[in-house]
Amino acid sequence: MKFVKVFNNNVALVKDSSNVEWVIMGTGVGFQKKKGDPVDKAVIRRKFVAESSNVRRPLAQILESIKPEILEVSVELIKQAEKEIGEPFRTNIHLTLADHLNFAIERSHSGLEYAQPSRWEVKKLYPKEYNAAVNAIRLVYDRLDVLLPKSEETFLTYHFVNAQNVQAKVEETMKMTEVINRIIDVVQYHFQLKLDEESMNYSRFVLRQLDQNPHVSPEVDATLLDVVKTKYEKAYKAVEKVANLLHKQHGWSLTSDEKLYLTLHIWRVTNLVETE
Repeated sequence: MKFVKVFNNNVALVKDSSNVEWVIMGTGVGFQKKKGDPVDKAVIRRKFVAESSNVRRPLAQILESIKPEILEVSVELIKQAEKEIGEPFRTNIHLTLADHLNFAIERSHSGLEYAQPSRWEVKKLYPKEYNAAVNAIRLVYDRLDVLLPKSEETFLTYHFVNAQNVQAKVEETMKMTEVINRIIDVVQYHFQLKLDEESMNYSRFVLRQLDQNPHVSPEVDATLLDVVKTKYEKAYKAVEKVANLLHKQHGWSLTSDEKLYLTLHIWRVTNLVETE
């Protein structure tokens, strides 16, 4: 290996005999080194391939802006998250996550907090990644004495999901959580109440909307839907509003059985709140 660029005494960019670039870390690894010098592999503590990432800044600019201790913690929490989730991450998460973490720490020092409207849904959809994100925030606090804001639970969860090469799933989930939030807004406005996000009925309601798989059961009898419409009139009117919203904004059409199940779920979740 030979040095390509030294960022500080402890972090450098090097190239191996196959012209693959690596970011290496270690105490004094870059001390008094210049481009073309051979690398002493004995002093390398950590290394990862310097793959291109989605970050729209040059690699050198990213690494120069990140403090060595933040890069070190980033590598540590990635290893911790991989172990907790049970899946290996793509190597470019080292740069994207370190860059994000660096900015998040700067934000926390300035007292800025970002909204996280999909935290509850993310927690339910990606429980392993979410728990890993919570533990990552704890690790940052233990190592750097910096308490990241609650919004980082969502952001770090998405980083861990992205690192497993399921980008399409993440984008679909983000779209669905937006749809769900709109549905919940309609229901809350219709009933003039605030839903309890921690309730089991709320969980069933949200997860029901996330289930986009075709129903294997035949469509319900029309008379059964008529009974539900009559018995749970207010809940069914809310479903009609939801159906109009989904049709206008997404071109979706709810089937009779979807309307029936959604009516029952809306009745359950609103009835729980109203009777408390």
